[in-house]
Amino acid sequence: MGQIKVKGTMQRVAMFDEDRVIGHVMHYSTLGEDEIVSYAAQTAHIPESTLLASTLAIREAIAFFVLNGHHVDLGKFGIFGIRSKQKAATDAEEVDPDLVKHLTVGFKPSVEIKQAINALHIEIEV
Repeated sequence: MGQIKVKGTMQRVAMFDEDRVIGHVMHYSTLGEDEIVSYAAQTAHIPESTLLASTLAIREAIAFFVLNGHHVDLGKFGIFGIRSKQKAATDAEEVDPDLVKHLTVGFKPSVEIKQAINALHIEIEV
C-alpha cells in the first residue's frame, strides 16, 4: 500500500472572498528512466542493461501504436490513446482534417490503479 503526504497552505479563495487553508498533495522528485530501470531490474533479478533495452523497445512500440490511432492497454496500469477535439460538420462531405482542433495523448487508469489510489494512506504534514 502507498502513502502520500498532504500539507495545508493558506491561500485566497475568491469564491468565499476570504483566506482559507487548502490541502495540497506534496510532490516528490520526478524519477527518471535510470531510477525506474534500476528498481525494476532489482525486483525482477535481471541485469539493468537487459531491462533498459526492453524498456526502450516497449516505449517505441507504445509510441508507434498510439501515434497510429491504436489504444494501448498496459494491463494493471491503464490504457493510452489519442484523444481529440474537433468541430462538427453538417454533412459527411464537409469532414476534413481542418475540423480537428486539438490532439493529445489520453490515459485512463485501470480499475486496479483506481482502487490502489483509493486505498492510499494520507498523512497530514504540519
